[in-house]
Amino acid sequence: MKNTLLLLLICSSIYTYGQTPDSVKTPHPSDSLKAGSIDSSATYLTVPKSISATRSATNASGRISGALREGDLNKPVEFATVALYNPLTNKPIGGTTTDDQGKFTISNVAPGTYRITASFMGFETKTIDNVIVTPNALPILLGVITMRTDSRTLNEVVVTSEKALIEDKDDRLVYNAEKDLTNVGSTAIDVLKKVPLLTVDPDGTVQLKGSSSIKVLINGKPSSIMARSISEALQMIPGELIKSVEVITAPSAKYDSEGTAGVINIITKSKLQGMTGGLTGTAGNRRNNLGGNFNMKRDKLSVTAFGGQNWTNSFGSSENVRRNLRNGEVSSVIAQTNSFQNQGQSLFSSFSVDYDLDSTNRVGVDANFGGDNRTTNSIRDTRQTVDTTKAFRRYTDSKSKNSNMDMNFNYTKLFKRSSDQEFNFLAQYNQNDGLSGYTLNQYPLPENGVVNYREQNRNESSQNELTLQTDYSHPFSTTKQRLLEVGSKYIRRDVSSDFRLENSPDGALEFREDPRRANIFSYQQAVWSSYASFRLRTTNRWSFNLGGRYEKTMIDADFKSTNTAFSDNYTNFLPNVSVSKRFGKDQRVRLNYSQRIQRPSITFLNPYVNSIDPKNLQSGNPFLDPELAHSVEGSYSTFLTGGTTINLMVFGRQTNNAIERITTVDSTGISTSTYRNIASNATYGTNLFGSTKPTKGWNLSGSIALNYNILNSTALRISNRNWSYQLNLNTSYQLPKNASLQANASYTSRRIQLQGQSTGYFYYSLSARKEIKPQNITLTATCENPFRLYNIVESQLRTATFTSDGTNYTVIRNIRLTVNWRFGKMSASPKREKKKVSNDDKKSE
Repeated sequence: MKNTLLLLLICSSIYTYGQTPDSVKTPHPSDSLKAGSIDSSATYLTVPKSISATRSATNASGRISGALREGDLNKPVEFATVALYNPLTNKPIGGTTTDDQGKFTISNVAPGTYRITASFMGFETKTIDNVIVTPNALPILLGVITMRTDSRTLNEVVVTSEKALIEDKDDRLVYNAEKDLTNVGSTAIDVLKKVPLLTVDPDGTVQLKGSSSIKVLINGKPSSIMARSISEALQMIPGELIKSVEVITAPSAKYDSEGTAGVINIITKSKLQGMTGGLTGTAGNRRNNLGGNFNMKRDKLSVTAFGGQNWTNSFGSSENVRRNLRNGEVSSVIAQTNSFQNQGQSLFSSFSVDYDLDSTNRVGVDANFGGDNRTTNSIRDTRQTVDTTKAFRRYTDSKSKNSNMDMNFNYTKLFKRSSDQEFNFLAQYNQNDGLSGYTLNQYPLPENGVVNYREQNRNESSQNELTLQTDYSHPFSTTKQRLLEVGSKYIRRDVSSDFRLENSPDGALEFREDPRRANIFSYQQAVWSSYASFRLRTTNRWSFNLGGRYEKTMIDADFKSTNTAFSDNYTNFLPNVSVSKRFGKDQRVRLNYSQRIQRPSITFLNPYVNSIDPKNLQSGNPFLDPELAHSVEGSYSTFLTGGTTINLMVFGRQTNNAIERITTVDSTGISTSTYRNIASNATYGTNLFGSTKPTKGWNLSGSIALNYNILNSTALRISNRNWSYQLNLNTSYQLPKNASLQANASYTSRRIQLQGQSTGYFYYSLSARKEIKPQNITLTATCENPFRLYNIVESQLRTATFTSDGTNYTVIRNIRLTVNWRFGKMSASPKREKKKVSNDDKKSE
């Protein structure tokens, strides 16, 4: 729950002393109670006039229940006080506190007329008058009661509750990105670097608990911008657009079973009551951004829109020496150096429109649009030594364009019986179209100005996806202790590519098409799934979740270039079990077992041989099977006085039939890299996270992760294992006159592959912010790795047929200044949770 400055709260209490909380209006008796439809300013109850406003002497058998929700975030208000008052004497005669879901029940209430108040630090007190309990009546269901954040201005000092940077929820860890100053002017890839449990390597690969087998969602649904490359897609999303990042390490059966390590859900900033907006501009040495947003909430209609563009500039170099072996002796040596510069621009826009048809029916439409345009220029020198040395240099100019679109429709139906009873229909269509190509000129070394080889290519690709989904939740009692969730989903994917290459073997101006290197294919995948999940909560605060998901996958592929056509069908049943126990208000223990699957995406399946580097060939494998992982996880959380939070997690994950990238070298010294199901991987680890406030205005948080990794392939007779660790530290300090400072740093240790390893890397940033309140302007200056230009990572591969040693230099220093201007007036408003399509699907790079 949000923390509030104690001194200012005392001042606020003195200021409002003697004033009664805003009472809820009592409507005409003809109005009826609708569960889940309580307005932010009024609660509507049927008030029989024949009932006396005093407590009856009959047996106390009535029951009153409801749920408290934080209006602007639609999150439960935990451990709030709900009091039952006699309206004539104004004295409390009973009450309770809400549970971890914000729900409450007051039992053994005698017939009579009552007033109910709900209160918690940081929120306005909520009052409901004329609550009638009649003899032998059904339980009174108050439904969802919206709590407004308490924000008052005293002598130009705003008193608001403050959310922690990291929050530990029942099934997820939440990083509140909007509380981190250094995210202004950054991208989503920079934001994920600061999230506990996640690591991001210099190439942009995101890992969760040591595994890259994850699914990244935006607002709970997949996006077509992730179709080609997660790393490239995350660089398109502006950091200031992100509200929070949820890390779900043990998804329930309601989630698609894809992603053996878990799910990462990026939440963008929510809508507020009124009309608000803003403009943001960033100037830096490697990144420039410009964007704007608009939010409008009027009664039943909500509209949100965002648009922005960024320009990036990146450069780096690499060097590698590969020694080919024959009978244990070096037969040849290939040494390569490469330098590159990448410049690009990307667009990202979104809009959302929601409309409440009435108190129990809601429809919504939202869409995301994106695109990027990149140019890369590289120079690669290759020297091969057998008995003599042959050397050449290649100049390559690459260009790529990509456009994507997501369209979503959702319908939600609530029921009067209970706020937990709900039906949802969801539909999504997304499309990703790409156009790329390169030109290459090769010169012998030393250069004499004569081109001895040329080639160029053009590649058109397309991916379309249609999803239909239904979900239904059914409580078995009004106490809401037992809940059944069921649903079904259908996903249809169509992928196509047309890659054609022309070359000139002697370097002449005339190009000829090379059909051997064409890559034309079509690929269709359909996934049908159904799930059921049962939740039981006991009065002594135990919680049990048991679920299972059945999935059927159907694949048809035709790789025309290699005359490879195949079909595949397989089914999986994936169980999920979770048990948790809360001790008081401050401690929680949770144990979870789940089984997850990871299907290979088209990148892994495409058999086309990429020979842009003739000494190092790459291809996919159309005969890959999905990975299957078993995961066990236990966690302990506690909240201490003074705002200190501690979370400890231990886990184990066993992946069978694991997909690994394997490199081999033939007798001519040419290496070929592809993917095969030849390994079983295991990771056992622990993660300790903590946050505290040492003094007023100072926040400090950090995490330590320690993993033991085992990679084993019986087929190749290779085994590799190591201990790895990650350290993360984040601190901020509030200065006078609306200024603040923030810093964060992280280090990730050595990583292993089946055939080798690579060294660790570290990252740090410093940020300062100044708010100019009368003009609603915020200035933020950020320095990322100011004392290092490059991030240097060394890698090694060791096999029976070759050894390889390489070093990569990637530019990492980034200095930027961001200006943000806001306009409009906002206030908290109730927000019903919007359901999203979540295709937690496909193994991606």
